[in-house]
Amino acid sequence: MKNFDPKYNDIPKTEIHCHLEGAIRTQTIIDIAYEYNLKLPSYNASELDGHVKVYDQLRDLQAVLDAFAIFQNSITSPAVFERIAWELFEDCARQNIKLFEVRFSPDWAFHGHNLDWDACLDGLLHAKDCAESEFDMAIGIIAITSRGMGAESCVKTVDWAIRHRQHIQAVDLADGELLYPMSNFVNPILKAKEAGLKVTIHTGEDTPASAVEATIQAFGPDRIGHGIHSIEDMKVVELIKERNITLEVNPWSNYLTNSVRTIDEHPLKKLFDLGVRVTINSDDPEVLETNVNNEYRIAHEVLGMSMDDIATCNRYAFESSFIDPAAKQRIWDKYFAPAM
Repeated sequence: MKNFDPKYNDIPKTEIHCHLEGAIRTQTIIDIAYEYNLKLPSYNASELDGHVKVYDQLRDLQAVLDAFAIFQNSITSPAVFERIAWELFEDCARQNIKLFEVRFSPDWAFHGHNLDWDACLDGLLHAKDCAESEFDMAIGIIAITSRGMGAESCVKTVDWAIRHRQHIQAVDLADGELLYPMSNFVNPILKAKEAGLKVTIHTGEDTPASAVEATIQAFGPDRIGHGIHSIEDMKVVELIKERNITLEVNPWSNYLTNSVRTIDEHPLKKLFDLGVRVTINSDDPEVLETNVNNEYRIAHEVLGMSMDDIATCNRYAFESSFIDPAAKQRIWDKYFAPAM
């Protein structure tokens, strides 16, 4: 499904919802396995793709999350983490993504091989600095706390993000929303807000509009990851608009996780037409075999959004981006404003 049609590839793009752990190239997984003596179901890239990529709609979100085990085991050292980040930034540059936010869950990503969080962040920052210089892009960093890792992990992650708030702009609460009640995580997330970090929360992906409303009331997030089921209740849609909350929407991901029954039924355009600030993102580009170009194709050719609509989504992403204002403004003025 990856797409490099010039019709979409040549457009300067934003992406503000992309998981680093879901963006590891298959060949890189194989290279790491050889270097660190890791067992894989296959050491042939095309064969391994069958184990690490989701091509068809699965039964639910949890089934997709379960496909991440090989990706998690591949994060073996700070140097490897830096390589994964650099390659993701390369892939962004190939698509002409100029404003990019990457998120990762340190406790989930690093606990398998007991990695030093600070050393891994240093590697990511080195890759970020090199990419911003070589590709002339602005990159932001979001630390995820994974619901499945528990409340103590949330406290640890938030405290770490606060300590590194010079480099980390925001925190995100992610992972299976149905399995873990949000009440366990409210206090740490509010602590992050009080420390000046921005907040985005995964909700309304495989949960109803009522979950989106509860999330807004509990956390007061700046943005929401997915949020597509808010379309089921106009009261929630109006609440999102009233609070000026931006939705980080990922159409192909929502289809593959069975969050929408068919791709044609995805509510991206409906939400846009209702005045919700929606953005277009890839979520986990390697696991889901997609990219932002493909998401633009879906938005335009399947869901009926105009290219001007998509440009407006880019503006929403720019306005709600957590990246340093001066850095993102420079990129916007150079690459996006001339086309508006």
